Amino acid sequence: MSSQILLSGGDKWYSYSGVLFGDVTVPATIPMITIANTGLKDSYVKIQPYFALEVASAPNNSFLGVLVSLNDNTIVKTQYTRAVIEHDKFITIELFIPRQSKLEVLSLNTSANNTQERGVNLIGYYL
Repeated sequence: MSSQILLSGGDKWYSYSGVLFGDVTVPATIPMITIANTGLKDSYVKIQPYFALEVASAPNNSFLGVLVSLNDNTIVKTQYTRAVIEHDKFITIELFIPRQSKLEVLSLNTSANNTQERGVNLIGYYL
């Protein structure tokens, strides 16, 4: 998990998870980014999740997804199909984040795709 990192100009910040994956012991939700306090200014945030293709393709295989929560309230919850992951490599979620918010980005998965690689990059612009 990554935390918030302020850019040198002071008007932007970023966070990234690196490549993550689970194993059979991991639950269906994997934390990717947790920021306890986004700072003293409101932010406009772009969240860009990325996923590797599944290791073994099965017709009923569940797809990876993303859950974004603000102050422990879910504000985005979505799962992506293989077609989206293959063709739309740059999925972007754009949000307004109030100052001093707790921001979490979680990966949604099932035991069928626990070992599939995933990650997230995030950039925030202070308003």
